[in-house]
Amino acid sequence: MSKNFYPRHSNNFAQLFESSENFDLALYAGHKQDRKEFKVHSQILCAQSTYFQAALSKKLLKKKGYCYVFEKANIEANVFEIILRYLYTGEVDIEKCDGFQILKLLVASDELNLDDLLRFAQNYLIESRKSFIVEQPVRVLQSIFRLESCKALRLFCLDEICGNRTNLFDSDEYLTLEEDIFAQILEQDKLRMKEVELWKCVLKWGATRHPKLKYPPTRWPTYGRNRMKKTLAGLIKHIRFFTMSADEYYDEVRPYKKLFSKKLREEMLQFIMLPSRRPNHIMARARAGLLDSKLVGPSVMAFIARCIGCKKAAYDEISYKFTLIYRASRDGFDNQRFRRMCSSKGPTVVIAKIMNHPNIFGGYNPSSWSDSNKNYITSCYSGADNSFIFEISDGRSTAGARIGRCVHLSGRRYNGYGPFFGSNFYINQQTWSSNLSGCNRYGIACSVASGTLEEYEVFTVKN
Repeated sequence: MSKNFYPRHSNNFAQLFESSENFDLALYAGHKQDRKEFKVHSQILCAQSTYFQAALSKKLLKKKGYCYVFEKANIEANVFEIILRYLYTGEVDIEKCDGFQILKLLVASDELNLDDLLRFAQNYLIESRKSFIVEQPVRVLQSIFRLESCKALRLFCLDEICGNRTNLFDSDEYLTLEEDIFAQILEQDKLRMKEVELWKCVLKWGATRHPKLKYPPTRWPTYGRNRMKKTLAGLIKHIRFFTMSADEYYDEVRPYKKLFSKKLREEMLQFIMLPSRRPNHIMARARAGLLDSKLVGPSVMAFIARCIGCKKAAYDEISYKFTLIYRASRDGFDNQRFRRMCSSKGPTVVIAKIMNHPNIFGGYNPSSWSDSNKNYITSCYSGADNSFIFEISDGRSTAGARIGRCVHLSGRRYNGYGPFFGSNFYINQQTWSSNLSGCNRYGIACSVASGTLEEYEVFTVKN
């Protein structure tokens, strides 16, 4: 027979902490006005923390009267009180703490080797104080960036910055970032921000470190330009210059060409003059974050781009600009609304997912959808022999991908539908339909005959 008396014992230790009876250590936490004395028991601290086992060596401590003295000025008194109560009782209550206090608790827990408390504080911030992280991404990153034990929070911060860049780059707070932190943000593939805007942010970050360098950059003295070049070298390699337009390059990048290596300048010039000769490295790959899709990731869009006509593109290179113009969950599963928003937009890609089914279905229309006279014309009925449909086993990879090219044309018009690729693939309100035997136009049949749509998206396609 066994029985757990820990709750009673925990209460006894709590009373001991409150009374400070028989204490042997005066621990001072905080600095100046925040400084506070805690009368504690060294044996309890040493039993609970390897940090205190080493730090409270009697050979290293100063003695004052009948007790020893230990200073911990870098941890605020209110944070240390939470830690001490945890060490005595195993209990933690941070419900009323603000985000900054919890962040300081997390950092202090890392220093004191309190792994359980650190994990608790980290998970609490992510799960219950997300708004604080979103509002203070710079403060959070600067506090925990180099703490290996805070990897989960670091990745969460980076994801939030990538998904909602306005909280970072729409204020000047990012200018206080250290270079390695800023570089890790810039290298994120999921960052949802135009490359030319990121380049402007990098230039502004550099300008705060060299305030005497005034515009225009063509008049910078050699020594000043070299200093700026050295300052920005670690950031420039994360800017994807070859995804910019020629206008963006000419107006925003070319004036700073002497900040780049001769090799990079030559590659930039070659790309502007011969855009088909795009270099095969990170600066030429579009960020996945600029792909505003709930259904597919960058590898699927890269696959679609290759099917459209860029067969020489790298495996993960999205060689066209895909711009979301319609999302059914946002704009409505309504045929007429689809027509109003998507007609006369030029080439488009339609991507769809059926409820309770993992596969992704889609099609490419190389001409414009038409809404003339309420009759809806699709690519396969308007004489475009390079349209295609596809089916993929999931939205994150191209595993099991099947593509069917248009092999039969017709001049018919269909009234009232949404996206229509013949009997092989068409949408009517929130209903998906496919004739499993209808292979005459695209050479393949989709694996699902009908179903209710969970979502569908329409993207324009531009070079």
